[in-house]
Amino acid sequence: MGTLFNQPTRKDYFDNDAVKFLDTVKTLARDHGLTVEETCRVLELSMKIDDYDRKDEHIVVLGRLIKDLINEISMLREKL
Repeated sequence: MGTLFNQPTRKDYFDNDAVKFLDTVKTLARDHGLTVEETCRVLELSMKIDDYDRKDEHIVVLGRLIKDLINEISMLREKL
């Protein structure tokens, strides 16, 4: 059976990531005695901290690559 204008079925609507996320937020809020707004703020801060950690790791790798590049250029210059 087709759907009108390719709309998602009701099952698909309630079985997507946004709805699952909202359910998770409500569960976390209830389990920790927080409001939904407080829970969203905590999750936002958690994601920011995780993002900062990833950026720190990327900067370390970039620093190593730059150091290796400098060493390679120095070795090439010595051969000239």
